[in-house]
Amino acid sequence: MSEVSAVESTKRPKVHYNGRFTQMLVYLGKQLRFFINMSDWKVLPMAAIIAGLVAMVIRKRFFINMEGGLIGGFALTCVAIWNGCFNSIQTVCRERAIVKREHRSGLHISAYVAAHMIYQFMLCLAQTVLTVYVMKSVGVQFPEKGFMTPWMMLDIGISMLLISYAADMMSLFLSSLARTTTGAMTLMPFVLIFQLVFSGGIIPLPAWSQTLSNFTISNYGIRAIAAQSGYNELPMVTVWNAVSGMKDNEIGGTITLGEVLDALDHPAVENMRDREIVKSYTVGEVADILKSGDEYLHLTDIKVTDTFTPREIINLILTNDALKSIRDYEIFPAWDENTPATTVGSLLKDISENEDLQELLETKLGKTITLGQVLDALHAEDLLNKVSDQKLNESVTVGKIVDFIKNNETLQNQRDRSITIKFTVGDILNLFGEENVKNIIQEKTAAAARKPEYERTEQNIVRNWLILGGFALVFALLATIVLELIDKDKR
Repeated sequence: MSEVSAVESTKRPKVHYNGRFTQMLVYLGKQLRFFINMSDWKVLPMAAIIAGLVAMVIRKRFFINMEGGLIGGFALTCVAIWNGCFNSIQTVCRERAIVKREHRSGLHISAYVAAHMIYQFMLCLAQTVLTVYVMKSVGVQFPEKGFMTPWMMLDIGISMLLISYAADMMSLFLSSLARTTTGAMTLMPFVLIFQLVFSGGIIPLPAWSQTLSNFTISNYGIRAIAAQSGYNELPMVTVWNAVSGMKDNEIGGTITLGEVLDALDHPAVENMRDREIVKSYTVGEVADILKSGDEYLHLTDIKVTDTFTPREIINLILTNDALKSIRDYEIFPAWDENTPATTVGSLLKDISENEDLQELLETKLGKTITLGQVLDALHAEDLLNKVSDQKLNESVTVGKIVDFIKNNETLQNQRDRSITIKFTVGDILNLFGEENVKNIIQEKTAAAARKPEYERTEQNIVRNWLILGGFALVFALLATIVLELIDKDKR
């Protein structure tokens, strides 16, 4: 019996740790030793380098406009997925033989996977902190205040951590499937391409493939970061930049008057025949428009008559050329050669210079009367009510203008006349106002580019965070299931 026991003891390895929690701690310590001794720490400087390169590309656009928000979300998602994938792609397959042997001797796969989950989370956390810090240092202008937390850097950091961790668990699952490190590294590019191409962010997807984006980590990562950056609230600048860059481009050419007249028969013009160019107004409508503006108050304050002084009247007679005949009128003729005649002008000049009359000359005469007072005196409001329905003009439509031009014999007789049209895009912008055109283009393009999935709401962001966390748990569960079947591998 002793000999049988000795044989059995050599066939069955001795199990030192039976509890799942104890085994988890043992394997967690093993991963930490790998981090130091197997150079797993190299993923940290690699993450910093990648973050620096990406930050140099997005720093002048992220959080600034729609395009920058989307490109920034895509770029940060790529960084997080790249970091997560390469953290664990070789973790299981490089020690597959050890895991198989220890599983036969009592290893709990759940403890093994849990140890990896804890270790990989700490690794992803360190990479995320380093990535956000490097991006801030390189020049990415993170807003001070966050949407979900007090700081935007923390908001973005949480999203990147969840993306990176979900990608990490996905790679852990792939590493559990692969039997060699070579096989795992061969599989990795295809997984990365699938994640990035079918993210549904930068690259438009055909209808048949849009459903696939719902199964990618990248899709929900971009949604979370784009929503946090305020994608739907930012202006869109691509179209305006294209128009602005064409300011010096010339438009136009030589056409005949007949070609212009024939163009009036185009269906697009016919569809606009009823559009009003000049609206028909009644007296009452014009009055209401005037009364609704501040200009009406200034209009009623206009002075029709004002107070005046005797000096102002005298100065008017003495200086106005139209009153010269009055100034030269003789009141007293000349008595002799030494005594000149007394004219109205000389008399008024003597009066204006008389010191005893200065106070009298500055006396205010008359009364100030405004236009509003005149209108009130004439009962203008009552008169206005009586004629308020009277039309001031007929409406002018596109159709009326087109008919006038087409029926004009003078124009029809000059159909062969050449017209040279030559102007630049800049001339058009100046005509309508460059700032007005810019605002209209950015407003319209931003409205067209708005996406409900990028809505900046707490519910939307939390939903994407939960889905990313769900990805991580599902892939960790799949890795556990695959490794539980490791004994079926006969090699």
